[in-house]
Amino acid sequence: METEWYKLDSAGKLYASTVSSRVSTVFRLSVNMYDTIDASLLQEALEETLEELSFFKVIVKRGVFWYYFEKTATIPTVSEEHFYPCSNLFFSGRNTFPYRVLYYNKKISLELSHMLTDGTGGMEFLKLLIINYLNKTGADMSSLRKNRSDYNFDNAFFQHYDKQVPNWQDTLDKAYKLPLRLDKRGVYHVTTGKLEINVLKSISKQYQTSITTYLMALYAEILIDIQAQNSKKRRPITINVPVNLRNFFETDTLKNFFVSVPVTIDPRLGAYSFKDITETISIELKRYLNDKQLKTLIARGVRGERNFLLRALPLFMKDWISPMVHARFGENLYTSSISNLGVIALEDELEKHVERFEFYPPPSIGNKIKAGVISYKDDMYITFGNLSNDRLVERTFFRRLVKEGIKIKIETNRSAY
Repeated sequence: METEWYKLDSAGKLYASTVSSRVSTVFRLSVNMYDTIDASLLQEALEETLEELSFFKVIVKRGVFWYYFEKTATIPTVSEEHFYPCSNLFFSGRNTFPYRVLYYNKKISLELSHMLTDGTGGMEFLKLLIINYLNKTGADMSSLRKNRSDYNFDNAFFQHYDKQVPNWQDTLDKAYKLPLRLDKRGVYHVTTGKLEINVLKSISKQYQTSITTYLMALYAEILIDIQAQNSKKRRPITINVPVNLRNFFETDTLKNFFVSVPVTIDPRLGAYSFKDITETISIELKRYLNDKQLKTLIARGVRGERNFLLRALPLFMKDWISPMVHARFGENLYTSSISNLGVIALEDELEKHVERFEFYPPPSIGNKIKAGVISYKDDMYITFGNLSNDRLVERTFFRRLVKEGIKIKIETNRSAY
């Protein structure tokens, strides 16, 4: 009988060849329950979830030209959390899973490589895992099972690729890089700020802008100030904004389906007031966030993957070349990244068991600090992931929010904040 296997999607192929001890490609989705986690029941729930979403029941394999996923009968084991988050899954050349499930006290954490899926796909897996876990504890979640969508595992990039659409044409200058010294390998500092959405919305309205634009403008202003204090030479401040393409194109895929949109503030053009920054970001987002412009970004990625010379290169050559290409045409163009998974909505039966969610962005040596945003019920959780021991960016960001009148509860895995 022939072994069942899957191709990686267009984004996953790039991530597969850029993995290193510093660039794990692993992001985290966490859920805090109101009761302490039972490890044995969580293991049973994971096994049931993998039967229902069998695409996740795979290991990573090396092929001659590409990495691929192979179906497996083996089930990963849930484990208690002991190490830094988003650490390398060490699947390069090994038959290992592209994800892990961890628990600690009342928290369940799902860590996934971007080889497999994005935040949307990961969240659907985590929601189903929670439902199955609660069923094991005796809570009746049977009514929710009827409402689950029938997902697929198609490469949606190919489905929405239009041969007539030209590649994305914008050219970006090398962006300003924060002068941060890398900490020891494997160390990933995370700092989460919890704040009330309604208060943030009220302050955003005072600036006549949206919450997303306000947060990006605040972050950009901080980065501009840091550059002014530390460098005589000015470079663009460019923030990478991952965009969920499911909001613009119809698909039920659980594979990766997002593109990176660049939002740039260029200090070489002169001084920017906060109003200038918000207006510039708003214009940039409006320019990109439509199906026509997003198709050009899809076209760029798909055509790159279909390039004959790239396809013909053996995998060991791709593993050598891809990190350099990704740095030159990807991370060198960005100062940092903000990824917002939006508001997580749960059914009433499920919501009463879930206290909060968190989202940690994947560590990256090219952008040593990134931000992940997720909202649930009345609160927003903003998490900075940082590969350095310098906490200036996080401190400044949250202190400026406090000055605006926003109360923030800070949590961090650092020894002291």
